[in-house]
Amino acid sequence: MNSSLRRILALSAVAAAAVALTACEGEVNIGEETISASELEKQSSASLTQEIGQEPAAISCPEDLKAEVGETEVCSLEDQQGGTYDMTITITSVDDEGNAEFDIQVGDLKTLNPSS
Repeated sequence: MNSSLRRILALSAVAAAAVALTACEGEVNIGEETISASELEKQSSASLTQEIGQEPAAISCPEDLKAEVGETEVCSLEDQQGGTYDMTITITSVDDEGNAEFDIQVGDLKTLNPSS
């Protein structure tokens, strides 16, 4: 198989994964007024893994997120094929017991850095 055909197949697989990743939800017990960047990364990875059956290679969030309905943060997601995406996390609810629910929207493929 030549390299351009391999690249097209890889891009097709990544595009299919991106469609599967477009949205999901998660929940975290915050107990405070912010959700740490590391907790956002951990919980969004778990939610995406459950939703699509494949764990992201990496998720990086730039800062803590205020635990208020409507607050958003754009994180970076890297899939197992080396593609990177913007991933927007939006707080959808916060209850009196310190539980925050959030929505995850994964954008279009930004870059593809295949390891082979």
